[in-house]
Amino acid sequence: MFLLKIYTYCEQYSGTTALIVRKEFTDLKDSTMRDFERYFNVKIGADKDYYLPNTSKIMFRHAAEIEVLKNINLGIAGIEQAEEFETDEQFQFIRDRLRQQNGADIRPLCVIANANGHNWVWKYWFNNPPSEEYHGITATTFDNEINLPKDFIADLRRMETEAPNHYKQYVLNSFEETDQDDYVFTWVELNEAKKNIYGLREGYGLRISGFDVARYGEDKCADVTIQQNGALNWQVAHKEQWQKKDGDYTIGRIQSIVNTVHSEFNIVDEDGLGGPMLDVINAKIDDPNKKYKGFRNPSISYEKNKFYGNRRTEAIFKLKDMITKGWLSGLDDELCEELMTLKFVYQTDGRRILVSKEVMRAEGIKSPNLADALLMAVSLIGEINYKQVNQYSYSQPQYSKEDNILNLAGIK
Repeated sequence: MFLLKIYTYCEQYSGTTALIVRKEFTDLKDSTMRDFERYFNVKIGADKDYYLPNTSKIMFRHAAEIEVLKNINLGIAGIEQAEEFETDEQFQFIRDRLRQQNGADIRPLCVIANANGHNWVWKYWFNNPPSEEYHGITATTFDNEINLPKDFIADLRRMETEAPNHYKQYVLNSFEETDQDDYVFTWVELNEAKKNIYGLREGYGLRISGFDVARYGEDKCADVTIQQNGALNWQVAHKEQWQKKDGDYTIGRIQSIVNTVHSEFNIVDEDGLGGPMLDVINAKIDDPNKKYKGFRNPSISYEKNKFYGNRRTEAIFKLKDMITKGWLSGLDDELCEELMTLKFVYQTDGRRILVSKEVMRAEGIKSPNLADALLMAVSLIGEINYKQVNQYSYSQPQYSKEDNILNLAGIK
């Protein structure tokens, strides 16, 4: 149905340029393109383009290739197995290019996907569609039973007891969050946390900035700044990301952010590229109390911590504790989507340890840069508890004074 819709649209509107996208090249070649050739009894060219007799063109591309299509005009497009894409980035990229003047009144963007929890597909089409343009239809495998082998259907029914999570997701097409035991956060608790709103109490306003430094070309450097609004309450006050910049740029940007948001405590990912940058920044700071902290993620011995295997894991569960207790506000969709990707495993000694970024990357999951910047900032909270004792002292930061509350609210 997905391929047929695109094919018939191209037949109806001559000269149409169409695009069909799949995340991985192997899946595109061995599944999508092969199905297209079999269904329509045609042959796709070596350039992965198929031309209809009326000059319409259907292009087949995988995720790594679509960046080169920035200047193309499309009449129709489709994303197959959209759940393979962790975010809506490719969806929005393609959406911006549906601008071809081909005589049609509409330029559809078709998405076909398996259910995959509360991801971007669920958010746009089934949870709270932004507009009537988002039209979604769901179906189970059994809805297509008449076209499937009987032994295959019988095996699916056995799967209900043998592999219940797989059965719910891929057979019943359920968007229910499954296999949650190894995810740090659930969608429910993060969605509830987004509703938290805390005002700034007099005597507070201290800020901590965490900086995650990108180690790979496609990763982003990230800052998350949190503000103490009360004895226990904290708020995400600022966040930003940048990528594909050299070390000098990143060093300068980190210092610019600190000066802009007035963070009193700052912590930088010291593993990898962040270490030399931290040294450069601290070399310019004479006051030892104002030097930036470094965040390292070494293994922690069982004697020192009987619950978590490294510092990153310890910090993320500290953040989880704050979220479940309602002590953190200011979370937005972008942060929550990254937090939702964090998983942990149990070590043989019974301690939990976060799945590393390298493993996540190998599984095709976007690097959680903002989430890491946030957990680094949270890791410093215990070191500044003395501020709570002196909550009414004269040392309250200027930007948290009552006469600046309007500015904090964004009112000039």
